[in-house]
Amino acid sequence: MRTAVLLAIGLMLLTGGVSFAAGLTEQDYRYLKTELGLDRDGFVLTNATPGDQARLHDIINDPVFKQIPQSRDLNVAMYVFNVEMQTCQSWELGHPGQECPIVTDERAKPGWAIADNQCNACHFTGTATAPSFFKLAKRGTWDEKKLADVLKSGHAMSPITLQSQQLRDLAVYINSLN
Repeated sequence: MRTAVLLAIGLMLLTGGVSFAAGLTEQDYRYLKTELGLDRDGFVLTNATPGDQARLHDIINDPVFKQIPQSRDLNVAMYVFNVEMQTCQSWELGHPGQECPIVTDERAKPGWAIADNQCNACHFTGTATAPSFFKLAKRGTWDEKKLADVLKSGHAMSPITLQSQQLRDLAVYINSLN
């Protein structure tokens, strides 16, 4: 009997049937890349605590959330946003006067700063009504005019006014995510 129990536990561990704070699986990383554009070697995922990674794995694979994909996506997005905020706050404590290095592409950093200050509460991972910047990037190329038009009229937070250079910088950041 004991051998059968040990064999069953071993099989569940090998197949991913049980999570013992193991962190993220390959399937989890694929989901996070596809849905949120997060790279496994990106700042947020590499700096997330093992506990955060295990919790994120549990949310991604929760059978109840899997039945309603929008619910899973929203719960994952909210958790990732919280992890990003906590990770950046911790990082900034150890690096006074420096911004959290979410973006490594030097060309996209000015746009990231604008996004971080004005847009990320809704668009970093997206919400039920606001698409993530990653999903916006997948919809096509963004430029100053397209962003200005959306911010003037079709945006829930309208009107948001950004200067021309800010719009260009934000467009570079969004386009860098595709």
